[in-house]
This record gives sequence, C-alpha cells and structure tokens, in this order.
Amino acid sequence: MAVTFQNLSDNHKDLYFIQGKNRAKYPFSNSLILNDYIIDTGISGKYVRKIKRDYQINHVILSHWHEDHISGNHFLPKAKFYCHILDKPVIENIEKMISFYNIEHETIGEDLTNLLNLLGMENTLIEKTINDEEIMSIGDNMRLKVIHTPGHTAGHCSFLELDSKIGFLGDIDLTKHPFYGNIDASLIDFENSIQKLFRLDFDIVITGHRKPIIGKNTIKEELKKYQSILHEREERILEALSEQTKPINPSDLKSRNLIYENYSMYKDFEILAEVIMIEKHFNKLETKNIINFEGKGYILN
Repeated sequence: MAVTFQNLSDNHKDLYFIQGKNRAKYPFSNSLILNDYIIDTGISGKYVRKIKRDYQINHVILSHWHEDHISGNHFLPKAKFYCHILDKPVIENIEKMISFYNIEHETIGEDLTNLLNLLGMENTLIEKTINDEEIMSIGDNMRLKVIHTPGHTAGHCSFLELDSKIGFLGDIDLTKHPFYGNIDASLIDFENSIQKLFRLDFDIVITGHRKPIIGKNTIKEELKKYQSILHEREERILEALSEQTKPINPSDLKSRNLIYENYSMYKDFEILAEVIMIEKHFNKLETKNIINFEGKGYILN
C-alpha cells in the first residue's frame, strides 16, 4: 500500500496525517507532518523514505521511546531530534529497552532484539529536550504546544497545534488496549494525563494507532471510554484479590486475562507486560489504602 498524506486543516496546507503501515498496527504507528517537522517515525521505513523524496524533514519530535514510534529515525540522519528528557536515555541507547520492559532474562528479550535489528533501529542523538507547556514555532504560522503526559512512559508527550486545534496524543492512543507495561510507566500518572487532555480544546486528534478522531464531543467520549478500560481492569484485579485467602503478588495473577481479555499474536510479551501492569494497579491501590503489604504479599484492607 502506498503512503498517503491526509491534509487536516484548510488554513495549514503543510499539516498532514500519515497513517502507519498495516493501518498503524504494531510494530508500526502514525505520524503527523507540520511543515519540515514530523512527529514520530514508526510509519515504516518504506514510508519514511517516500516522505523524504517529497518533503524536506529537518526536525523530528518523538512522543516517547517505544520502538514502534522511533523505528524510522535512522532514515533521517540529517534531521534534529527532540524528546522529553525522561525518555532521552532509552532513545539514545536502544539496548535499554530490554531492561525497561523487564525482559532481560526472558526469551522474548531475544525476540525484541531481533525485531529491533529487523527494523534496522539505531541509537538516536537527541539535539534538544522538550518541556511541558513549551510552544514550538513551526513555519510561518504554526505553534505546537508540548503537553507532558506521563504514564505510558515517564517522558511521554502529547501535542496541540494551537491555531488548528489539532492534537497528537501518541500512545494515549484511544484504542481498547492502554499500555503501561514498562518499568518507567505509572498508572496514576496515566490517569492524570488522560484528565489533563480532557481539559484541553481539541477539534481533531491523531493517536499512535487510530485514524483521526474529529469533533470536540467525540474526542471527549473517546477519552472517557479509554479511562473506563483502566477502571474495568482494576475491578477485575480487585475481584481476584477478594478471592484470595493469603497475601499475593502481581505474578500470582499471571495469565488470568485481568489486563488483556484476549491475548494476541504477541501473547508471550503481553503476559509479561500484564504482570507489570498489575503491579502498577497494586501501587495505586496501596497508595489509596485499598490494599496493604503484609508478610510476603498484598491483601485487601
């Protein structure tokens, strides 16, 4: 399938949505072009090369460190790269992905290494870090606001072009599968970030893995549904805790579909990530004094 450029604004002819390969399903993701800037490069290597022929890309903004959002970086060796300081260490040293996913001693760690090699991924030098509330001037009339939205990763950022009110939410992706399965993730931060986005004024949003979502009310409804998935997961975890007669740990709830109701072709990775995500729920529940650590595990209060 050929790469397609979808213009999203009558007032900005150089603002385009690029859907990732295979409808932006993992290991691909969507991008947004704003003049000579692009947000994320995971659309596929073929697509990035095509864009290079048609557009001059001098600047790359990375929403976060995950491989499906930065895999095309090496096709833009002359561009300047930007990200939040908390995600910079992994982007500059992709070997750290293995430890950040907590899979150093798992077979899936070798599988991820093989995928990174297949995608031709390389370390990326970050020219400058970006900060919450920073406004980046792009071209003659675009102003891109940085919105630090941690939770998915510690340095995950979303963006809002202030004139068109077009947003790029990265992997607050409004799919059925919110992900916080790496060690720098935080469920509490994730939920706070969703609320932060809810208060902003978007007319259109792009996410990492969906087509553009259009209309203020529709966007707010999608954010509500996304938040509700986190609540439903927590209810399943609390129900599992209520069935226990002794203290337990997140690993004791492994492979019970408490996070993923159905596993995909990436089942081995999802099961390991699920344990981390359950741990993030435990962290939140302990903070709210709903569960307590006793002896060697957690119990309901």
